[in-house]
Amino acid sequence: MNRTSLAASALFLAFCANASAADNPALKTCMDSANTTVDMVDCNAKEAKVQDTRLNLAYKSALAAQDGQRKQQLQDVQRLWIKYRDANCAFAGSATGGSIDQVNGSGCLLDMTQARAQELENLVGP
Repeated sequence: MNRTSLAASALFLAFCANASAADNPALKTCMDSANTTVDMVDCNAKEAKVQDTRLNLAYKSALAAQDGQRKQQLQDVQRLWIKYRDANCAFAGSATGGSIDQVNGSGCLLDMTQARAQELENLVGP
């Protein structure tokens, strides 16, 4: 039973790790040509770097748009979010003990960073 649950979790995480590829042509192209786990992790890492730059710009804009206590709250929330993202993705990246964990972990980091960038952009508006 435990082994079945792990296998199901691994499949779900693998699906989630590639979910953003459907919305991202550059990532999809990279993943389509990836032949190894290392290639897939590299694809995720390249796009995560792009999304991290986006996240940092969105954070700076969102922070500049806040006043008083809200500015400090956003700083606190962002620090907590980074800790959560890192812990969550470390957990996702260690589900099976197999090589797919690397893809799941890097995909988690990419997906969460992309989603958080969007949340921060939404604080400021279009």
